Amino acid sequence: MIVRAIVGFLAGVATLLLAACTETMIATPYVMYGEAGRREFANVPEQLRQTDIPVLYVTDRVADRVGENGPEYGYKRNPGMEFGVATVRLGEGVEWDQLVADSTSAKRSRKYVPKVVKVEKTGGFKAMPQRIDALDGRARLKPGSYPEILAEQAQLFQLISRWSAYHHSDEALVFIHGFNNTFDDAAKRLAQAWHVGGRQGIPIVYTWPAGSGGIKGYAYDRESGEFTNVHLKTFLMHLAKCPRIKKIHIVSHSRGTDVAVTALRELHSEVRGLERMSFLVADEVMTRNSELIPTPTYEHLKVETLVLAAPDLDMEVFAQRFFGENAIQAARRVVVYFSAEDSALSLSDWLFRSKRRLGALHLDDIPPQFRHLFAQITALQLINCKVTGGSTHAYVMQHPAALSDLLLVLKGDAPPGAEHGRPLTQPFEGVWEMGNDYLRPGAPTQK
Repeated sequence: MIVRAIVGFLAGVATLLLAACTETMIATPYVMYGEAGRREFANVPEQLRQTDIPVLYVTDRVADRVGENGPEYGYKRNPGMEFGVATVRLGEGVEWDQLVADSTSAKRSRKYVPKVVKVEKTGGFKAMPQRIDALDGRARLKPGSYPEILAEQAQLFQLISRWSAYHHSDEALVFIHGFNNTFDDAAKRLAQAWHVGGRQGIPIVYTWPAGSGGIKGYAYDRESGEFTNVHLKTFLMHLAKCPRIKKIHIVSHSRGTDVAVTALRELHSEVRGLERMSFLVADEVMTRNSELIPTPTYEHLKVETLVLAAPDLDMEVFAQRFFGENAIQAARRVVVYFSAEDSALSLSDWLFRSKRRLGALHLDDIPPQFRHLFAQITALQLINCKVTGGSTHAYVMQHPAALSDLLLVLKGDAPPGAEHGRPLTQPFEGVWEMGNDYLRPGAPTQK
């Protein structure tokens, strides 16, 4: 048992330290094979039919230097935020038709190595402490701060408008990465997934100050996740106020799931608090069967989907936040992808003496009384990913079966079930399951 624990721990260390992007472009998702994929790429606007992919970025990393290709962001923490466009190139000297052919096939004609080739900063938000002064012994916003914030917000809206002008999309796809990811890692991962999925929606990478490296780097990154909370909340509030954005999809991975959940939990509490205050001030309480019926938080925030992929999040913490504080109301639907074979999360279990990380959930961890409850909560989808042949931690963004299901989740409102085009199986009520052949064309069984 001791040897097995040590092996598992070392495997977790290795996986976490190698948590950056794969060197070559991720595999084609099964749902993008052949004619189905070609139809999706046929809808890509002319301006985006190139190997260079413009990804919007928002970051609270410090730029270590400004090179000939733009700012080079490291892992140090910025008390403010910056935003702009990071251009990811999939390959050199590739024609669009060839790229489409290779992106809709199991085998490719060449090797694609994604690379960040340009970073253009277009604006930012000043650090909040810089907006504070004192009056009568108390901290307050400096006079003129509100117009200044609106001007910064207008820069963000202009960036989104500039991007959506040639894409005509009103849905934002926000990716929040995990531990040990650099700025380039995060931009490349989102660019690849967005590309192989048919380039739909407005891709935005929220990249927080991770990537210092090493075992101690995990502790640094964990505290950076706490540091970034105010900034992520601020960004999501501004994004929700953007008139061009109708829906927001958040895809978080690993340590980034805790970052996302913490921000949404606090936003949910703030929205509920403001609504309660407005009811008290107006002396009006909307009731039905003597219960308060507030507007769902997700309608305020425009958060259509929250994806927790391989969540590095304690199970008990998840339960307290989502059900104890009803933070599940912060998104219209929450999709959790987990795998008992996720070796990377064994390190987190060991470090924090966690009962179990949500991303490494075992089916036996779910008692019968909760299985029925989960089955009734249609806003929550728990998906056991029994997929092999690649990373046991980054499978959602890399394995063609898991990535296929993620694309179906983001493209529509279809719940799990063969009758809805998502032929996941059910080991028991409340939990869904996929295997290696899930959605693979020509597979003998859809499991």
